Amino acid sequence: MADLKEIVNMQTPFPRQLMFAEGDLVGLAGVYVYVGIVILLAAKWRLIRNAKMHRKFIHIMIGNIVFIWWVFNTSYVMAFLAAAPFIPLLILASPHSSVKKLKESFIGNATGEGHNYGLVYYAISWTLLAFFLFDHRMIASIAIVAMAYGDGMGGLIGKRFGKHRILGLKTMEGTAAVLLATTISAFTVILFYQYLSSAGLLFTPLMLLGTAIIMSLIIGCIVAVVELITPGAIDNLVIPMSVAGILLLVGMG
Repeated sequence: MADLKEIVNMQTPFPRQLMFAEGDLVGLAGVYVYVGIVILLAAKWRLIRNAKMHRKFIHIMIGNIVFIWWVFNTSYVMAFLAAAPFIPLLILASPHSSVKKLKESFIGNATGEGHNYGLVYYAISWTLLAFFLFDHRMIASIAIVAMAYGDGMGGLIGKRFGKHRILGLKTMEGTAAVLLATTISAFTVILFYQYLSSAGLLFTPLMLLGTAIIMSLIIGCIVAVVELITPGAIDNLVIPMSVAGILLLVGMG
């Protein structure tokens, strides 16, 4: 008599990648619980409310999901159940939405603080990277933190402390923040994924410490330039995609 697992695999009309595994369930729970905590903090933390930093707080903190999504077993679950569902939600909550309740909700207000579809592009980048770079999660994670921390901190510092304009509304202070935040966050991601690899949890090519530092600094410089010349309306697409593409071309892992 055929094994039950073989029978299920033969009879199911869905690809085997869609079959849930323990890591997928843990990953989904981790992502949604973490996103819920971030949104709750953004809505309730008086310091964030008074400073009107809802959107930037969400933009930056959601980037930490890169330290969760390594547990997923399948790209389909990680992309289409953990990331993609936020795309229609954010579209419906955008300033141009006809759904009044969502547009006037906390998420809608946070979306309206920046570019109309900025957070939508953010979710699209997550989805694309999760699906196409499932086997290169360190690269995908670096691309995400470049967008979350690099671009996020650049905008925050630039608006509050920027005095020396370089290009358009972009300032020297904001660009320096992009470079520093990207370098630190990229280095942190590299160390984290090197640990996962050494512990046998997720394979990533090993890298010498000096190489990791140099690569992080180069990534920081690249993101600083890309952010400087990219219109703010689409930087949540251009930054992560360009970083991922460059790292794939150089064979980072």
